[in-house]
Amino acid sequence: MAETRRNRPVSRRRLLATGAALAAGTAGLALTGCGGDDEAEGAGPVAWGYEGAGAPARWASLDPQFYNCGAGRHQSPIDLTGYAEGPGEALAFDYGGGAPEAIDYDGLFMHVRYAPGNLFIAGEVVNEVLQAHLHTPSEHLVDGDAFPVELHVVHQHPDGPGAGLWGYTVVGVLFESGEPDPVVQAFIDGVPPRGAEAAAGPAFDLAALVPADPAHYRYDGSTTTPPCVEPVDWYVLRERRTVSPEQVDRLRELHGGVNARPVQPLGDRRIVLARGR
Repeated sequence: MAETRRNRPVSRRRLLATGAALAAGTAGLALTGCGGDDEAEGAGPVAWGYEGAGAPARWASLDPQFYNCGAGRHQSPIDLTGYAEGPGEALAFDYGGGAPEAIDYDGLFMHVRYAPGNLFIAGEVVNEVLQAHLHTPSEHLVDGDAFPVELHVVHQHPDGPGAGLWGYTVVGVLFESGEPDPVVQAFIDGVPPRGAEAAAGPAFDLAALVPADPAHYRYDGSTTTPPCVEPVDWYVLRERRTVSPEQVDRLRELHGGVNARPVQPLGDRRIVLARGR
């Protein structure tokens, strides 16, 4: 495979120096789900969602910008199976920087947006947190098994797929049924009225998500919502958290039911179960 710009290491100094520009560039960007910049079903001119005329199987036909949703070769989510084990990249979670700024709610997702300064470093590539949101049920499967909830922490790094673009990196966290989770509860308790935005309190502490075990599933994919942008660097943590049935029921009420895209073909991709070092 030819070398691409997005694999060059980026210093923390460089990324922090561009934090103000990144914040300005994304201030008006409605990061619906995992990076879509069009409004969700019922909230704007492009009516996409998870059922009926706007269901995932029809996303590609709803808007020319959604072309990748049907024609993309490396789409997400996938079933994480048939993976090879390996050392992988060294991961570092530096989530002690910018505080959560706000939470907004569009009827499909609750997004918590973060100020610059929360970093995820994979190898030598530095990624800065943009926002976090939840899916019910999980979008990724592991060896064919689904989970009640999946949380995505969406990052950007400044060596994206094309000149002047910022590439996406997403860390996925899977939740099994069990005890209630405080981060999930913070989403539930902090959600504003539909179409509104509210201040996000300290309960949305990303540091609580840092795993004790850095092992993860690594693959190249896409955003899981329109416009289904490729490529996206995916790191789905092997370590799982728990969520209570009551929390799952409440999330489904807030999400209007299911807000998970079905799994997509693996194609020619390789999945690595990496130790993370």
